Amino acid sequence: MKRFKSIIAIILTLILILSLTGCGEIKKAETAVNGMFTAFKNLDFEEAQKYVNVDEITKAGEEANENSMLIMETVFDNLSYEIISSEKVDSETVIVKTKVTATDMKPVLGEFLTKALEYAFSNAFANPQPTEEETDKKMEEILVECASKPDLATVTNEVDIKVIKTESKDWKIEADDAVVNALLGGLADAAKEMENAFNTEE
Repeated sequence: MKRFKSIIAIILTLILILSLTGCGEIKKAETAVNGMFTAFKNLDFEEAQKYVNVDEITKAGEEANENSMLIMETVFDNLSYEIISSEKVDSETVIVKTKVTATDMKPVLGEFLTKALEYAFSNAFANPQPTEEETDKKMEEILVECASKPDLATVTNEVDIKVIKTESKDWKIEADDAVVNALLGGLADAAKEMENAFNTEE
């Protein structure tokens, strides 16, 4: 009986150790998620790079317009998040289900496109034609006007953020399309829809 109790005690100890290890990994993964959101909220891309490949995020913004910093400022001005749950997949992977709120970029991009087209049509038969420099400057002015309005609408998405333990034992976020789109307030989807619309017209 004493030997049986000893075996049970060992098993319970192992279970406790394993559960604590799992909790530790989840905590580290959640710390990475918290760090990423805090860095983006502060527009500190160097700090954000510790937790995620920033190029994966900013590239989607650049596809919509070259003035990516203004895009980032607009998106992250209303950025907030809530970790709903975390699940350990294996010793190197944790899925952190997160509710992400950001500035809704779809109407911002839609208004920018409308005003940009109005400008293009109004100058279609102008003589002389606006120079490339003048056009670029006007596009930037339109973007600033659309993205700098007070009380821009927000959009909330629920996403599964995959956090991976790297070879250096750090925990880093693997930003897939859904995560990028949620962070950018639907900008990636809006840009794709715009591109598809132009391709259809052609």
